[in-house]
Amino acid sequence: MDDLHTTTLRDLVARFQAGENSALDTLIRRTEERLAQFARRMLGEFPGVAAREQAEDILQNALIRLARSLRQETPASVRDFFGLAAVHLRRELLDLARSHARRPTAHLADDPPDQAGDSSTELDRWTALHEAAERLPAELRQVFSCTFYHGWTQNQIAELLGISDRQVRRLWVEACLRLKEAVGTLPS
Repeated sequence: MDDLHTTTLRDLVARFQAGENSALDTLIRRTEERLAQFARRMLGEFPGVAAREQAEDILQNALIRLARSLRQETPASVRDFFGLAAVHLRRELLDLARSHARRPTAHLADDPPDQAGDSSTELDRWTALHEAAERLPAELRQVFSCTFYHGWTQNQIAELLGISDRQVRRLWVEACLRLKEAVGTLPS
């Protein structure tokens, strides 16, 4: 995955917590490609936000949230760090989705008349899905996040979590079933 190891991550976070801001800069530089991929992929899952926001801006705001969080806690592993980053990206996107849902947009003359209602309903479904994903038990949330948001393969997830491919598939199916139960009709 990345050349960042848990001991290096913990050292950089500890240095940042001690007041060395350059340690956070180093951590972000070492993970920026992966975090940018997360932001682009996750933004694509929020159609109402994607039409109005840039992935780079979302990532910047999520990194501010992440930095605040890292002042208080030290992720136990690289996996936990990326999980925490995904949480803050998801929260940023959910906040933007809610904000944009409250602000109507001007529609072009050739837009279908019912498109605004349809996109509002679709936004509600996406928001419900992402909120339900955040409430999944940790093991299910990790597999769902790695697959859905990060786009990792089952082999990569199995390696990251130290479990079998078969168990990843089982957890993925269980997460999807729970989300469908929580949300009802999944967004398209």
